[in-house]
Amino acid sequence: MSLSTETPRTVITFGTYDLFHFGHLRILERSAERGTRLVVGVSSDKLNFSKKQVYPAINEDQRMAIVRSLKCVDHVFLEESLELKKFYCEKYNADVLVMGDDHLNEYNEMLEGTCDCEYLPRTDGVSSTAIKRQISSSDSLASQDSEYMPSTEISPSASSGCLNRGQFGADTSADLEKIAAKLLSIPEKCKDATPSEDAAAVTAAYSATNQNLVRTTVQSNPVSAYLVDVHDAYYNWICKVFTPVCRKCPREVTVAGRTLTVFSANIVTYGRGLLAIAIALSMKYNYLAMAAFLVMFHDFLDHLDGVVAKQQAIDGLNKGDDPRFGAYLDAQMDKAVFCLCLWSFLLFVDYGASNAAVSTVVTLTCAVLFSLECTIATVRVTDYFTAKLAPPEQLASGKKPALRSVSEGKLKQKFESVGIAFYCLALPDPSAAILATLAGTICLWFAAHFSVQSLMHKLRAREELEKSA
Repeated sequence: MSLSTETPRTVITFGTYDLFHFGHLRILERSAERGTRLVVGVSSDKLNFSKKQVYPAINEDQRMAIVRSLKCVDHVFLEESLELKKFYCEKYNADVLVMGDDHLNEYNEMLEGTCDCEYLPRTDGVSSTAIKRQISSSDSLASQDSEYMPSTEISPSASSGCLNRGQFGADTSADLEKIAAKLLSIPEKCKDATPSEDAAAVTAAYSATNQNLVRTTVQSNPVSAYLVDVHDAYYNWICKVFTPVCRKCPREVTVAGRTLTVFSANIVTYGRGLLAIAIALSMKYNYLAMAAFLVMFHDFLDHLDGVVAKQQAIDGLNKGDDPRFGAYLDAQMDKAVFCLCLWSFLLFVDYGASNAAVSTVVTLTCAVLFSLECTIATVRVTDYFTAKLAPPEQLASGKKPALRSVSEGKLKQKFESVGIAFYCLALPDPSAAILATLAGTICLWFAAHFSVQSLMHKLRAREELEKSA
């Protein structure tokens, strides 16, 4: 901890801290000197993959444990999004953000009025990338710094992927290659892989410890904050309960000598898309309870395809899948199903029997949701192709549109599902089933509220991308 005797001052900093080295230690020590309390955000495995298309050599739990063990560090948390710097600074009451000068002035505007920003020079001649490159080229790690890398036996912790001082004393290229494979968690079969095969291997190494959802903003009122908390807890429960089921389900089956993919995230997504037809037919022929059930079943399948994608990535079964397209398909299928359900509902309302004021409110509510969903869908299309067609140097820089599902977006979908289910029960005369109509309308306006937050998140990410261009 900092030995400063000045007025209490909280310093916050962020980093990956992969293959922890002397440069990491120095910037953390210098950060601690600028206050009385040092809070460190360690980038999650998934965040690092989104920035660099490569997972860290050391997983997030171990990296956090290493940083937490330092005397100069008071608190450690997992950083899930680059766009939440302001949220993290507010949450931990930071007085100053300290970053390396490779981020010079990057956060000044974002954190104006929240905390000060300081940018420290990086330690020359040492970086995790350089260490990895040196391992890969089979050069002796001792040449990095003979004082900190004495030649000794490889300790047991080296074989588990932990980098400690004095673990490297191998004299042959073969030994160094084994060490590199263990440190970088690369399976033997991938060492000679092509770039595309290597990318698939990285995707297969998806960490099961990653948080399922991240948040885009600090909620402005306790009601919406509570709703986000409850939904995240529910979503995590779904993942916990159904992950073992998804693990046991075979992805492929062999029929007449041909191997067919029968269970994947995209197949679940396409399957739930077909439910829109069944929901519309149930409304038309007055099977209203069935229509409401199918809407909520679609909502469950929306969660399930995410569980399937994550588990199959962990198990290495998703080789050849495009995770970016999977996320895009998932988001657009939601919008297609919800819009078709709302449209079907409006078609089957008996406007002659219904109260005019009730019909107006219902129609206005559906129109607002239509507008928001079409707007978000348009932004999603352009963001997807922007990321898909981006040059390699942009992908390497980590500057990309916001494509990942966020808490507010998933909660929006939950309220849409519940709202449409209530509207199904209100057919054909919304004024005659006023309680179902009222409940559905309230849910859909909550959905509109969180739709705006999700949209603003995507537009902020696009603005940051344009600024960096």
